[in-house]
Amino acid sequence: MLVISVILTIAGAILSVSGIYWGAAGTVRRYATLKEELQQLDAIARDPVMPEDEKNSRRHAVLAPSGDWGMVEYFNEHSQLNALTLVIEGLKWPAVLTVLGVVAGAGGSLTSLWL
Repeated sequence: MLVISVILTIAGAILSVSGIYWGAAGTVRRYATLKEELQQLDAIARDPVMPEDEKNSRRHAVLAPSGDWGMVEYFNEHSQLNALTLVIEGLKWPAVLTVLGVVAGAGGSLTSLWL
């Protein structure tokens, strides 16, 4: 019974930490990708030499727009970037504390099994 308790405690800690890591890594990855794509779009839009039709085709090659009204073409993408910025800034330390709490809880559970 002790072995099963140890295995379940360790598995619970690993699954919890993995879930937090998976979610955080996906969010950070999406944020970085979206930020890079929008910076490329901005650089293309600000190029004073490039003709407008070429700007549009290059911008659409970088990222397919979700809208169709000039700069509003990428309104959803800009909104997503702003939301992801808030999430990354606001959830960094709570996620770290959650991981530490899971590890401490698992350590406490394992210790209590031997006491």
